[in-house]
Amino acid sequence: MKTLCPICNGFTALASLCPNCSLQLQDTGRLADYYGDYSPYREIDDAKKDNGYPDLSLRQCMHVTWCSLCQMEQIVAVDEWASY
Repeated sequence: MKTLCPICNGFTALASLCPNCSLQLQDTGRLADYYGDYSPYREIDDAKKDNGYPDLSLRQCMHVTWCSLCQMEQIVAVDEWASY
């Protein structure tokens, strides 16, 4: 089964709150895009194999988020949608 991230594909916006202050977190993109210059061009499932998260088996997309008040970065798991 193929899956897709509703955030990456623009179907919905990330709606996640900072665990410290409850301010809306700002989505700064997929975690895999931060690995290096060519990481955005890497196969998505391949990038999930070595990031330290169970996102491949759980069918999740890991997003880096930022809280502008706390100045803290958070990793948020987004459940992917099944696509046929």
